[in-house]
Amino acid sequence: MQSWRWGELKTAFGWAVERVHVIHGGAEAFAQVLFRRRGPVSVAYVPRGPAIRGDAGIIFPFLIAALDHRCRERRAVVLILEPDGPLGLGGTYRDAGFVRGPARFQPGRTVIVPLLDDDPLLAGMHQKHRYNIRLATKRGVTVERAEPTDDALATFSELMRDTAGRNGFGIHERAYYDQFMRESGDDAVLVFARAGGEVAAGAMAARFGDRGVYMYGGSSTQHRADGAAFLLQFEAMRWARERGATSYDLWGIPEDDPEIARGVANAVTRSEGDDWRGLYTFKTRFGGEVVRYPLPMERRYHPVIYAVARRFGKVGGA
Repeated sequence: MQSWRWGELKTAFGWAVERVHVIHGGAEAFAQVLFRRRGPVSVAYVPRGPAIRGDAGIIFPFLIAALDHRCRERRAVVLILEPDGPLGLGGTYRDAGFVRGPARFQPGRTVIVPLLDDDPLLAGMHQKHRYNIRLATKRGVTVERAEPTDDALATFSELMRDTAGRNGFGIHERAYYDQFMRESGDDAVLVFARAGGEVAAGAMAARFGDRGVYMYGGSSTQHRADGAAFLLQFEAMRWARERGATSYDLWGIPEDDPEIARGVANAVTRSEGDDWRGLYTFKTRFGGEVVRYPLPMERRYHPVIYAVARRFGKVGGA
């Protein structure tokens, strides 16, 4: 989300982008900042960033000074950092001029799978996942890497709508998926799993540096017992490996394990469609490492205006 093309994608959907690069004392830092206008003011957001090389304690104050300048120019009421790992500041958020944000905008945890050769990759999975991948092949499920034509993107968008309606979550508009594929070029793939001549599931995956990422995916209500979703992810991992990635991010699991969340009202078992427990099980059984991201950091320039904006849902991520 700190990649150039992610910024270009967001500019097509109402965000303004500023890219800040500072070097000092043998260290350097980069932050891609997304600005969203909220009336006469704006919100500044750095998703999965900043990126720091060298001594964070040396470079961070210079980075923040540069970010403060950009935020003042764009009348930002708050700057939100949502790092992809510990920044190594050697102190608290407050020492660095930040407070802990009240809510995440990106998933708090994910699963990172090392992209080994096929045999060790399969061996690292839960036996039930290996079984489902082989079951899909046995039942004639096929996976194809599709060109992002209008028809293919329309099919994918319909899968997303079906899945969202079944499970009660929000999705992007069709144009967003189209733009994502255009911006990504050869560093993204659209894959479909077919069973019985019908599209059973679809996914978009991308490569960012040495990491493949499962970005978006959906499935139909038919053929769910054929293991199509398992074979689909396996093929997406193989594509990412071919593109030079050494790991694959399954992009988000629940904040707490199902055993911890059990008993919290509707936190695990939902009345509609798949539940959070199913999502957790599906992703964690591919054999990866569960990674927890740091909490968001907020630098509030205008606390009163910020409080009003958050109360009315005007503070959000990308």
